[in-house]
Parts: sequence; structure tokens; C-alpha cells
Amino acid sequence: MLLSGTNLACTRAGLPIFNGLAFEVGAGTALLVTGPNGSGKTTLLRLIAGLIHPTEGGVALAGADPEASVGEQAHYLAHHDTLKPSLTVAENLRFWAEFLGGTAPVDVALASVRLDGLATLPAAYLSAGQRRRLSLARLLAVHRPLWLLDEPTAALDAAGQAMLAAMMRDHLGAGGIIVASTHAPMELAGAQELRLGDAQKPSTEPAHDIDVPKLALQQGVQQRAAPGAGAERKPAGTLQSLLAILARDMKIAIRVGGGALMGVLFFLAVVTLIPFALGPDLALLRRLGPAVLWLGALLASLLALDRLLAVDQEDGSLDLIINGRAPLELVVGAKAVAHWLTTGLPLVVAAPLFGVMLNLTPATLGAVMLTLLVGTPALTFIGLIGAALAVALRRGGILLPILVLPLTIPVLIFGVAAANAVSGSATSFGTPFTILCALSLISLVVGPIAAAATLRHIE
Repeated sequence: MLLSGTNLACTRAGLPIFNGLAFEVGAGTALLVTGPNGSGKTTLLRLIAGLIHPTEGGVALAGADPEASVGEQAHYLAHHDTLKPSLTVAENLRFWAEFLGGTAPVDVALASVRLDGLATLPAAYLSAGQRRRLSLARLLAVHRPLWLLDEPTAALDAAGQAMLAAMMRDHLGAGGIIVASTHAPMELAGAQELRLGDAQKPSTEPAHDIDVPKLALQQGVQQRAAPGAGAERKPAGTLQSLLAILARDMKIAIRVGGGALMGVLFFLAVVTLIPFALGPDLALLRRLGPAVLWLGALLASLLALDRLLAVDQEDGSLDLIINGRAPLELVVGAKAVAHWLTTGLPLVVAAPLFGVMLNLTPATLGAVMLTLLVGTPALTFIGLIGAALAVALRRGGILLPILVLPLTIPVLIFGVAAANAVSGSATSFGTPFTILCALSLISLVVGPIAAAATLRHIE
């Protein structure tokens, strides 16, 4: 196995980061990327992972799976810890093991980084060093031949750094490859060093052996290479990855709270305020009731859309999701389904209760609930496109309603028309309802494809 970069050049925001960069790293070898801040160390790692596209040149991993990209065969450990504060230590690691296709038991990986005693503790209560060790446990729970480590010793104490050094030696001893950016010395005999500097003339040469005092490691840490070493290594199945992200997002929404409850309360506020504005005319309320319920559901569904993808971007999870082997279109589609189940479905359930406040007949209430059940998924998948654009625009959440609202107007029109048809409108129920179903099916296909295309071009 050989990782190579040929004539690499990268430009960010119109400024050249490096150019003419070339390297080769064989199996069982580490490449330490050094240089001052701003010299392009993180950029190089993201380029190798496929998260950034080079201006010139390319990266190849020979002798590995020819059907997988370099990023799909790499562990990318960045500055962010890719952890969800509301999930426990074990749940965070178990999610990545299921999503990425880990073969090692989660409890063994946690014991290797000395976190087995904190398995049931929410990640929000971990110290910076413990969060870093939990991120390192992902390297043990899921096998990847290539490790891309960006300042891996950050926040680790002396014992943690010694543990990391032993992990890296075990990985190299098993024929793996490591590319690590670092300012601190690392005890990796025979490692090559790639220096990046202001002159943009990188050079590769053997790194100096550094005499770091040996620290006594616990037995579980010394034998960390055992998990999965003899197991059959295979990538996660697509269905397994989708179920993992669906279960994780729903669990987070339920634990954090505010998503479903906030949407329902906002829905209630809209339905309550409009009758005050219209007055006590029951006939008028009955006539406008379907439109009021649909408008309230539309506005309530927009409340949490800005966090649909932004949360994963902020903690670094989005990089790993993009590099997963599951198709990105299906992954973002699963996230949208989880979002609808926790925010859109409660609106559908609450609609009949709020409709009573608008003097709607039982037949009209049933029609409104049915149209919301069919139409709110369209609102979610259209919003998925806006959420991806908001992530790409960096802090573009304020633009999300402006981007999404015009696209949701047809859904609103045909949803209200179908509901009004039951209460004596000249229009038949079947025609607008069929069009509403078609809009939901179209958004179900177009939304994930457009969102995935947007995320792939984020750098």
C-alpha cells in the first residue's frame, strides 16, 4: 500500500497555500507534517481526505480498495471532536462504529482509552482531554488503513500522549499509514517529515528520533491493537449507516427537546392569534381555518431547519458523514426523515385539536390532517436544500426562510385547496390532493440530490 501526492497545489480564497508538493508514504510508515501556523498543514490533510479539491495534482492510495476513494479508507481526526453532548460516551462511539462499519466491540475500544468507567456519562460533561480520547477511540473501533491526524496531541496530558504514540506504533506495525500534522515531537522511529513554510518549498526527509520518556501504560492500552485485529474488516452496509443516523438524530431531538415542542407551541400561537385579529365571526373562521392551519404548520416547520445540517458542521461530524461509504444523498435524506418525524409529524397530530378552535367541521379536520400528513414532508425536503445552502454560505441561516419560502408556496396552495374542497368548495378534493402528493414525491427525490451536491462542494 502506498499513499502518494503528485504536484499538489492548493488555493484558498484566491491565495496560494502551497504548490509543487509531492510525497510518498508506504505501508507501516508515518509522515509528520510540520511548519508554522498558516503554512497549510490542515489544508493538506483535508485535501488528502478529499474534503478539499486541489488546484493541481492529485492524491492516490495504491494497493487498497480500488472501489473506494482515499477519504472512504481514511480516518480524519480534526480539531473538532465529532461528539454530540446529549449522547453518552458509549452512544457517541457506537454511532460512529455503526455508521462507519466498525468490527471492534465498543466497550473494548473505550477501555483502551481509559473511558470504560464513563460509558454512561453524557459527553457534555467530559473534559477536553477526555473528549479527545473518545475521538481517538473511533480509530480503534473502526478499521481504516490510513490515519489523517490533525494535531492529535491537543488537550492530551503526558499519559494520553504516550497512549496515542503507542496506538500509532501499533497501527504502523499492522501495515497502516499515518499522516499527522504536529507542532510537538512524536516518538515514531523512522517517520518522514514534510516541512511546510513561508517559502512554499516543502521537503521530505526522515524525522529525527526524539527521546521521549517511556510512560507506564495500563494493560488495556498496551493491547489496544487487539480489537478487530483478526476480525473480518468490511465497510458498513448502506442500510446500517442510514438506520444509525436516523436513530441518532431522533434520539438527540428527543433528549435535547425544544424541536417538536417549540414547533407545536409556535403552531398554537399562530392559530390563537389569528382569531383575535379576525374577530368572533365563526363562519369566517370556518372558511379560513384550513389556510390558517396550513400557514401555521409552514412557519413552524421552518423553525428548526437551520440546525438540520449546521450542528453536524459545527462539531466536525459533517466531514465524516461526507466521507462515509453510504451514498450522501441517502444519508441527508435519512436526516430529513428524522427531522420530519420529530418536528413535522407532531404538527400533523396537533392540527385537529387546534382546528376545533377555528370551528372546523370533523370532515374538514380530517382533510386538513390528511393534507398535512402528505404535504409536510415536502416542506421538510425543500427545507433540506435551504439547510445545505445555509451551511455552504457559512452563517447563512438568516437566509434560510428567504430561500425556502418561495419554493413552498405551491405546497401551501394545493394543500389549502384540497382541504377547502371538503368544506363545499367548487374544486374537487382529488385534483389538488394528487398534485400535493406529486410535489412531496418530487421533493423527496430532488431535495436529497440537491443537498448532497451542495455539501460536496463545501471546502
